[in-house]
Amino acid sequence: MLYAFVDESYITGSVHLIGALVLDTRQVDRLRMSLDEVIWKTNRSHPEVPLTAELHGQNLFQRSEEWKCLRQKTDVAFAVYRRALHHVAQAQGAWFVGGVRRIDRLEGRYVEPWPPHQIALQYTLEMVDEYADALDQQVTVIADQVQDQAHHEARMRQFHANGGTPGWKPRTLSRITFPIDWVDSRTHRCLQASDMLTFLYLRKRFVPNNERLAHQAAKMSDIVRPILRGEHVWTP
Repeated sequence: MLYAFVDESYITGSVHLIGALVLDTRQVDRLRMSLDEVIWKTNRSHPEVPLTAELHGQNLFQRSEEWKCLRQKTDVAFAVYRRALHHVAQAQGAWFVGGVRRIDRLEGRYVEPWPPHQIALQYTLEMVDEYADALDQQVTVIADQVQDQAHHEARMRQFHANGGTPGWKPRTLSRITFPIDWVDSRTHRCLQASDMLTFLYLRKRFVPNNERLAHQAAKMSDIVRPILRGEHVWTP
């Protein structure tokens, strides 16, 4: 059995991405313990970081929310992000990113355009399904909670029941086990890993950076590039 940990990252009205980190049971356990250790060691050196801290990509990169305690310690925050990514890469899973950009074009092209989240989820699950099929494995999808999650899942089930997804590379999603397990990412380190990966992809490819932030994003991307097995970001 494989597990696909699914999370989103987006810029409202511009681009919407969904990433999936696919792991087997052994890799899940290994990564969960490794990321717990990252937080534990960070707390030892910087007690202001709580042991309950979520490895949330945007909050850590921008030192906001529960990571605002590192507002004046930018290098520490980036080091924590890189350390976590090293553990994600060492778990040797498979990472996929699907999405849509130039969201503003959807309404001009379609009378009733699909929600960007639904489009991104379809592309990502297609790649996960293909990967699992090659390994002759079923996949349990564990996804961060979102608005309209029941609607998005119902559409994926419909694709499966009707023989395949629409578009240029249809998949039956026969390797995806329903229902999707929608959970709060704060409760699962592997979901947090998926969030960190997807935010980093968004940050590097779609967010203009100053020179220092661009350098940091590039360094982080180099760490996890070996596990990126597929990407499909559609421009309408």
